[in-house]
Amino acid sequence: MARNRAPRTVAVDVDAPSAPTPARLPLPWWLVAVGGPVAVLAVGWVLVAAFCAVGWLTSPEADLGAALRLATSVLLLAHGGTVLIGGQAVSLAPLGLTALLVFVAIPVSSLAARLAASHGQDPDDTGELLVDGEAVALRVAGTFAGVYFAVVLLVGALLEAVTPGLVIGTIVVAAVSGLWGASRGVGYDPTAVWPSWLQAVPKAMAAALLVVLAGASAALALALWSGQQHVADIVVALEGGAVGTILLVVLHLLYLPNLVLACASWVLGAGITFGDGTLVTVATSDVGILPSIPALGAVPTGDMAPAQLWWLVVGVLGGLVAGVVIALARPRARFDETALVGGLSGVLAGLLVAAACALGSGGLGTGRLAEVGARFPELLIFAPTILGLSGLTGGLAVGLLRREWPERRRPEDGGPTPDPVDDAAGDMA
Repeated sequence: MARNRAPRTVAVDVDAPSAPTPARLPLPWWLVAVGGPVAVLAVGWVLVAAFCAVGWLTSPEADLGAALRLATSVLLLAHGGTVLIGGQAVSLAPLGLTALLVFVAIPVSSLAARLAASHGQDPDDTGELLVDGEAVALRVAGTFAGVYFAVVLLVGALLEAVTPGLVIGTIVVAAVSGLWGASRGVGYDPTAVWPSWLQAVPKAMAAALLVVLAGASAALALALWSGQQHVADIVVALEGGAVGTILLVVLHLLYLPNLVLACASWVLGAGITFGDGTLVTVATSDVGILPSIPALGAVPTGDMAPAQLWWLVVGVLGGLVAGVVIALARPRARFDETALVGGLSGVLAGLLVAAACALGSGGLGTGRLAEVGARFPELLIFAPTILGLSGLTGGLAVGLLRREWPERRRPEDGGPTPDPVDDAAGDMA
């Protein structure tokens, strides 16, 4: 349990009953920060290796060494690498495994930060430690991320699979998990020193992102429901039996975030591609023959019904929500400020969606599967534009409506509250 006392100094409660306290754990922080990344990666590899071993046991021609190498390749793939699987170059990262690694790593780096905060210090009479939260968080996050990066790159070097994508992806995963967990462990909030008008932007971006992902998930669920017979036919044609079906389910769970992000590109109007000459948008579908992957059985064919265009409302709603969040977080701000900051939040949320969709795209081999996922150049234009304009509209609308609200009164003195328009200049500092 932790709470902020100042922009840099935080009070860490080492007597919190809900978790082991750093003062009582006989571990040095550096041991957790160094051994933690290795343990996290080992857990991820063991989970993947277990399913690869199941496939090896049910295939008389398979080799155990090849199965374990496949598990290692999938682990590298989850960090943005490009690996050879079945003689094909695969670069489509299983973001389900990536997300699992991040959320397993966060508590580990959080524990290391709490241990570092309590190192060489004793709590006061209230059971709290006053520490420099920024310094502790950066020290622990840097150590954690550095070890994580080194281990992944070492494994990649052993498999001769070090690529620019692997380097960049590993940096992102290591930095996010290390900094997020360490900051959480000591209660350090880097946004506390930001200008007041900027502090609500991350929340607005997160709200917009959640709306877009919710709409994309709904689109994916509806597509799977509509194409369930085709999906079932593909599963039956593969003749994998009960074990094969279980492995297919696991494979689809690993790539479930990729499917959702592809649908996010679809609902935002940019569409999805399955290689050169293929295109699926809310208006049309031209894909030709697709490989026997069950999830692809949900891909529609032919022209879309005009009602499908209503899915474009998802992006508009996401931007409007961002603008409303900004306006509600700044109740005394002028309408021009809420409009501009709402628009900025929408644009940044759109760029975040585009970046996530780019991470969820890649190749599954050559030919028609050399490029699978969101159409990134188009999405880089569509997403920020739709969400940015909608965010500006949402912030402007709430700001203008607020000017028409009846005069309120302070409960403590019965007097009227200041006009938010008149007092907004002081809030811009």
